[in-house]
Amino acid sequence: MRRLPEQTLPNDISPAATAAGESPEGAAVGAEPERRVSEQLITDWDAERRRLGHALAFMTLDASAMKGPKWAYRFIIGVSPVVEHSSLLFYGPCFAALLGLPAEIDKSVPVSAQLPARYVPVFTRGCVGSSLSGTPIRLQGEVRRDDGMQELYRAAFIGLTLDGSLRQPFVLGAFNCRVVEHET
Repeated sequence: MRRLPEQTLPNDISPAATAAGESPEGAAVGAEPERRVSEQLITDWDAERRRLGHALAFMTLDASAMKGPKWAYRFIIGVSPVVEHSSLLFYGPCFAALLGLPAEIDKSVPVSAQLPARYVPVFTRGCVGSSLSGTPIRLQGEVRRDDGMQELYRAAFIGLTLDGSLRQPFVLGAFNCRVVEHET
């Protein structure tokens, strides 16, 4: 597979970081979908879980911190009993840019209608897996684009509860991908 230039990041990404070949989290842009994006989410979740002494709940997330670079590739999904009807409640600017999502979230549109069709099975599997297992789910692989190119992706999905009493109605996640030519 031949590497292609990375996709353009939103304007709020530091020009110094992109000039240095780094993502907002200091991860190198280029070689492969950055593992640090999804692994950092799991590390942060585990540290917060240990700090609290119990499972991280949706209500313990600091919404004011969700504007920083750590959240650039992260998302939160409100999981519906029919997973395809679930809603994106939050996503960072790099996540939006990678998947062609608008800057403003429309929570009334199901996630299956917002994401590119090639990623609906990935997000469905991540939401179901993290909800059933109670542990972080790591997914990586490749999907074929309509233009014949491939995208290599890495993602992490973590089931959250609202306040510790409900069973997994939310998923916290991180996602990154890169485009490569498909070898024939």
